Amino acid sequence: MIKYLSILKIKRKYKMKYTKEILKNKHIQFEVEIDAHEWEHIVEHAYEHEKGKYNIQGFRKGKAPRNLIEKMYGEGVFYDHALEHAFYDYYGEILDKETEVEPIANPKLDVKKMDKTGVVLTIEVEVKPEVNLGNYKGLTIEKQEVVVTDDEVKAELLLTQDKASRLVEVSREIKVGDTVTFDFSGSVDGIKFDGGTAENFDLEIGSGQFIPGFEEQMVGLKVGETKNLEVSFPENYHAENLKGKKSIFEVTIKVVREKQLPELNDELAQNMSEFNTLTEWKDSIKAELMAKAETQNRIQQEGALIDKIVETSQVEAPEAMVEEQIDAFIKDFEYRLMYQGLKLDDYLNMMGTKKEDLRKERREDAIKTVKTRLVLEQIIKQEKIEVSKEDFDEKMKELSTKANKTLKEFEKGLNENQLQHIANDIIVTKLLDFLKANNNI
Repeated sequence: MIKYLSILKIKRKYKMKYTKEILKNKHIQFEVEIDAHEWEHIVEHAYEHEKGKYNIQGFRKGKAPRNLIEKMYGEGVFYDHALEHAFYDYYGEILDKETEVEPIANPKLDVKKMDKTGVVLTIEVEVKPEVNLGNYKGLTIEKQEVVVTDDEVKAELLLTQDKASRLVEVSREIKVGDTVTFDFSGSVDGIKFDGGTAENFDLEIGSGQFIPGFEEQMVGLKVGETKNLEVSFPENYHAENLKGKKSIFEVTIKVVREKQLPELNDELAQNMSEFNTLTEWKDSIKAELMAKAETQNRIQQEGALIDKIVETSQVEAPEAMVEEQIDAFIKDFEYRLMYQGLKLDDYLNMMGTKKEDLRKERREDAIKTVKTRLVLEQIIKQEKIEVSKEDFDEKMKELSTKANKTLKEFEKGLNENQLQHIANDIIVTKLLDFLKANNNI
């Protein structure tokens, strides 16, 4: 939402000349002129940077004079490199001067002229749309009562009880909830397929780990018994050669184990918590659930307030920002899949869908996110909400303490993007504080 770090520039000897033209559809075009003297300075800088890449007979690498390199490779041999550096230098300086210009996408560069007499180029950028803010003060968001029930406390206790359970081997028929060790071999039309055979496989019956109908048919079997299970692969199964196919799995049961749970009593409380009694443990769980519920309720209230502000404001979501936001959604989803051991392409195949479909699904969310961002940035601008040096220093001290590092050690490990992220967190917090102070929430 803000720029904490300024763009670094190469110092130049000559002043920049440019003109600005307002185009249609929120586009602005800058025409930049670089005269012969300044262009020569820029090309010389490019030569110094690039000369080590050229081999000229009679000279050590990187020692050949510029005029000889240009004679052999052409007068414009250093132009592209010179223009690349000059472009970012000029563009950054233009944005510093034209403070009302806020680009939302990468600029489009068009070179009109480039020779030894100078350069003329145009830089076209798409800028943020106008935001007509609605009411963002004096709004009321209905407060929700936060309640934690005995059933919710019990559910948490049961989860811990389950973690403390143990599997005990039994001699009886398989029931739902049992963990079974078995061998299996699957075939389609009498032919075995890859991944359809295993030995000593452990499966909790009822977990849904296997395709529909598989686990249900194992209920009632005993150790030593063999049975053919008739099942069908789902139409959206990830393996193309198995989609919708009927198959037979021969299973042989080896071991059946049932889950035995410890009693919910003081002894379990002592073993699984810091408390001596079950009552104390329950009270602690209830307090933790209440704190989580209150935090969640606060987040929902803040979200409801922001939604209401956006609904009463008028703003268009530029296509470039929407596509960029969809990219961010997809990238985040890809990271989360990676932590589950999945690749995005494998997930899409498994779900029988395409990346384009996934992008379409997230489009409305992206539009809402972009509109929200534009509205909030406009409030920040209008209310002059800023990050002071004191704000930033205080946050850095807080984060370094949490990381158990000295401030100097913590700062050394941060890059520009991380510093920007910290600054954004501060300003978002200040924005939310402002909105909560000026609305009934």
